Amino acid sequence: MSDTHTPSSELFLKKKEDFDRVKREGRRRPTSLFNVMFCLTSTSRTRVGIVVGKRFGKAVARNRGKRIFREVVRKTHGLLVKGQDIVVFPKRPILTCNHQALYDSWVKVLMREGLMSPIKPLPCVKQP
Repeated sequence: MSDTHTPSSELFLKKKEDFDRVKREGRRRPTSLFNVMFCLTSTSRTRVGIVVGKRFGKAVARNRGKRIFREVVRKTHGLLVKGQDIVVFPKRPILTCNHQALYDSWVKVLMREGLMSPIKPLPCVKQP
């Protein structure tokens, strides 16, 4: 295990209370690929929650949607501003869209809302 590995518990929201607080107190920003809600938290960490409802599709599609978004979050988590809880609601088009387009849309929304440091993030690198 490398030193740069961050445990999942530090990256992602897990408790229903945390999701409910973000839904209740947070601001919402819609895009064509996902909706995102965010609010301040009392901790110095930034965590992201991913919510995929049954309307998204069957279990295989829902799990794939979550896997796709978890990877995007892992690639950008180090650049996120500290002290935020973010909840993402992926939309069905992420299953067929280009991963670079999803990554670019995610970065664009976070930068616009001041949730990501102004350092230009590295683009996704395709594995050979």
